[in-house]
Amino acid sequence: MTSVSADSPERTARLAGALWLAVIVVSIVSIIVNPSVNTVGTPSQTAATILAAETPYRLAFALLFFGSLCYLGVTALIYELLRPVNRSVALFGAFASLAGLTIGAASAVNELGALTMLRDAASAAPATANQLQTIAQVFLRDQAEFKVGMVFFGIHVASTGYLILRSTLIPRIIGAVLVAGGSSYMITSFATFVAPAVGARMSPLVIPIAILGEGSLTLWLLFKGVNTTASVC
Repeated sequence: MTSVSADSPERTARLAGALWLAVIVVSIVSIIVNPSVNTVGTPSQTAATILAAETPYRLAFALLFFGSLCYLGVTALIYELLRPVNRSVALFGAFASLAGLTIGAASAVNELGALTMLRDAASAAPATANQLQTIAQVFLRDQAEFKVGMVFFGIHVASTGYLILRSTLIPRIIGAVLVAGGSSYMITSFATFVAPAVGARMSPLVIPIAILGEGSLTLWLLFKGVNTTASVC
């Protein structure tokens, strides 16, 4: 057994917990305020749906983007906290998280571009409007980007759980649930790549595991911190 040391581990843990809680809260609020958008109908139907509820749609977008910024902070703090356990695994998880956030940022750029196209289409000639609405609808169908991003986030969550299992910083049961949750993200995403219908049926099963794992880690970091006399196994 070798001792684990880190600069201000308690402060790092509580800040990571606060930021992860912010991610969870803004994600829930964004789901509540986000209007139902039809992206499988005609381009004009999609345009009408979004422009009729543009303000709540943009609010949901802003909340999710803010959540991504908070998760960037979570990534850095979790790396700092778990780096003494295994630097290579912690770095791999951090890079995976950054890859997921990069995919999300690229999707966000496309989404903002789509909103601009829809506003331009409202005052354009019919032929031009139809072209703009069609392109915007393609940009707004972000299921592929979301599933690809979830593979990388799954790696980050699972690697975090693995590092917790390898130490006594945080109760290992939390690490085990995180490994299960992160693995579920990856399995469901790959299932969607191969057989979309199967992936769609599996997705609801992931949510309880994710809430349990990430939620318990968030609350533990926020209210309990870490074991400052922790060791690595």
